Amino acid sequence: MPSIIKRSLVVPGLLALLAGCSGDVDSPNESKVKPSSSASVGEYGDILVDGKPVTGSKPSGNKKIPYQRTYTDGELYAPVTGYRSLAWGTAGLESIYENSLTYRKGDDVETTISPEVQKAAFEALGELRGAAVALNAETGELLAVVSTPSYDPAAFSGYSSKDQEAWKKATGDKNKPMLNRALREATAPGETFDIVIAAAALDHGLYDTLDEPTDGGSGECASATIRAALARSCDEVFAKLATDLGEERLRKTAEGFGFGDDELNVPIRVAESRYGSYRDGAITVTPLQLARVTAALANRGLMVGPHLIAEDEEGQVAQSVPAATAGLLLPAVREKNEWAPTDAGDGTPSSWSLAYAQTEKGDTVALAVRVETSNADAAAHVTAAMAEALS
Repeated sequence: MPSIIKRSLVVPGLLALLAGCSGDVDSPNESKVKPSSSASVGEYGDILVDGKPVTGSKPSGNKKIPYQRTYTDGELYAPVTGYRSLAWGTAGLESIYENSLTYRKGDDVETTISPEVQKAAFEALGELRGAAVALNAETGELLAVVSTPSYDPAAFSGYSSKDQEAWKKATGDKNKPMLNRALREATAPGETFDIVIAAAALDHGLYDTLDEPTDGGSGECASATIRAALARSCDEVFAKLATDLGEERLRKTAEGFGFGDDELNVPIRVAESRYGSYRDGAITVTPLQLARVTAALANRGLMVGPHLIAEDEEGQVAQSVPAATAGLLLPAVREKNEWAPTDAGDGTPSSWSLAYAQTEKGDTVALAVRVETSNADAAAHVTAAMAEALS
C-alpha cells in the first residue's frame, strides 16, 4: 500500500512531462538554441552560463523518461534555470525551452549571466531574504538574476520519496525559496521612486535643472534643489513635487520607464510593476524594474531589453524619458550612496541600493538590490560586491 500511495503522488507530474506540458506561461524563442556540445545522444540539452553547462543528465531508471536532470551550483542558478522534475514538471528556462532541451532533441540554451557577478551577489546576500539584478544598460543583457533564499532543483529532479520530501520542504518553507524575488516580487519602492518624480518634474517643465531651489521641505531640506533633495533623502520635497505634477503626469513618466507593463518576458515572465496612485501609496516595483530605470538614465533615456538569452537581438528599445532629462539626472543618481530603508508594503522592512558599474568593454551596468532588513547598508554591500566582480 505505501508504494501505491507514493506512485499516485507523482503520476500527475509524470503525465504532464510525458505530454510536453509546462506550468509556466513564459514566451520561448526556440531560434536562440543550438545543438548541444556536451550532452550525449539521448540526454537533455544544457543551460549554459559563460559557455559552460550548469545542468546535466543522468539515468533515471524509468524507461519512458530515461534521464533526469542534474544541476551544478543549483541554488546559485535556480532563479535562472528553474527546475526540471520527473514528478513535478518544469519551471523557468527549463519550462520555456522544453521543446529544445528535451532528451528527444537535446539542444543547448546559452544565457547572458556572468558567473562572477551572479556568485558575488549570491554570496553577499547570504542568508538574507532579498534579490539582486545586474543589467547591461547598452545591450539589455542580464548579467545577474539572484534571489535568496534559494533552492536546489537537483533535490527533487526525480520521483523518489526523497524527492517528494525535498519538494514539500521547498514549497512549504515560510521563507519562500522558490519565489523568484528578482523578477516576480513587486514591493513598495520607497525613496527609489524619487528618481521617477525628479524625471517627471524635469520632463514636464516644473524645473529646468537639478540645481534650482524648490518650494518644498523643511529644516535642511527647506527649498532644497532636486539634486540636494536626492542626496539628503528629502521626502517632503518629493511629496510636494508629486502633488504639483498630479497623478496623470506622474503616471505618464512612470509608464515611460516601464511601470504598468504586464507582458514583460526576459523570457521568464516578470511581475508587473504598478503605478496606482502616489497619493495612496499604491506603487509596487520589482528589482528588475528599478534596474531598468537606473539603466535608462545611463543610456540617454533608452531602455534596451532586458533579456536573459545570449544573442537575443529582438528585445524592445524604448525611449523612457528624453536624453536631456536622463543626462541631467544621471550624475545625481550616481552620487547617491545610500537609500533610506522603507516598508515593503506589508510591514516588512526593506533596504534598497541602486548603483552603476562597468564591464571590461566599458559598457555601463545598472545594479539593483533589495534586502528585507532595516539595515540601510545591507543592500549597498551587495551592489558593491557586484561592482567589484565586474571590475
